[in-house]
Amino acid sequence: MDIWLSVNNREEVMQIPVMPSSFSVSKTYKNETFETVSGKEILLMGPEALKTISWESFFPAEKNRERYAQSEYIRNRDMWGWDYIYTLDTWRQRKLPIRLIITYEHEDTPVNIAVAAESLSYEVGTDGDLRYSVSFRQVDLLGHETIIPWYDEEEIDMEELEALRAEVASLRTVIDAVANPFIYNYIDDNMPEWAKASVQKAMDKGVVQGEGGGLNLKYDDLRHIVMLDRAGALG
Repeated sequence: MDIWLSVNNREEVMQIPVMPSSFSVSKTYKNETFETVSGKEILLMGPEALKTISWESFFPAEKNRERYAQSEYIRNRDMWGWDYIYTLDTWRQRKLPIRLIITYEHEDTPVNIAVAAESLSYEVGTDGDLRYSVSFRQVDLLGHETIIPWYDEEEIDMEELEALRAEVASLRTVIDAVANPFIYNYIDDNMPEWAKASVQKAMDKGVVQGEGGGLNLKYDDLRHIVMLDRAGALG
């Protein structure tokens, strides 16, 4: 088993040096219970809440480098002791979402999610090693609170920040369009000019008849109708 933490698309990568004997995954569900007038309880099953993953292990101290030189269970010798604490604290201060990957040899990766550090506690042993426990909570990178880390102006160029915000706004527009597609019920100003003539042909041929109070066409429907027209299928 290996545990990897990284930020900014692997700009910085940390491999946990000593694997814990186990890790814990906590999953909860947002169920709601209501009581009827007659006193009967009704349970509404809600969606799954964000996961929490935690484990305990230790970070070997640099002064013990020679002692661990031949230890097969030490997975990472690029960092020692306080380096791990400093890195995790720095990521937290910068409000960076962390990519957590837990792998098993010859098996599919059971964990590959974006997380934020929720708690980190540690103590220094008499040998200098840092015994710690850590907990991470899953984050939704498309959520309003997690998609943009809020930096101080001194930490990031404002031009870059504005460009990032514009990109995020564009992505949200695309997501909203997918979740709530615009419906074209009439050949009017809302319909793109490039589609009007083809839609009129499709109506004249009876290919498009509409439903209810309008044509009920989505954007992809317009594209398909125009493609049919250009292929000569509408005369």
